[in-house]
Amino acid sequence: MHISATELNKRPGTVLEMAAREPVFIEKSGRPSVVMISYQHYQELEDAFWGTLAETLEKTAEWTSAEETLNFLKKGI
Repeated sequence: MHISATELNKRPGTVLEMAAREPVFIEKSGRPSVVMISYQHYQELEDAFWGTLAETLEKTAEWTSAEETLNFLKKGI
């Protein structure tokens, strides 16, 4: 669903109901500006993002040993 910012201002309750069911693209001056989505959909997207990032970092991270970590911490004291 695509609507103008003016339409959002005229019918905020209706737009919120639509966003609960599907993403609503809000346009300013005829160009997409903001996407309104349900909180549940937002949480799903955020969980997917952080999960993918964690998997990527786990595969590419360079881990230090416990001894190296302890030595590093001791230098700071």
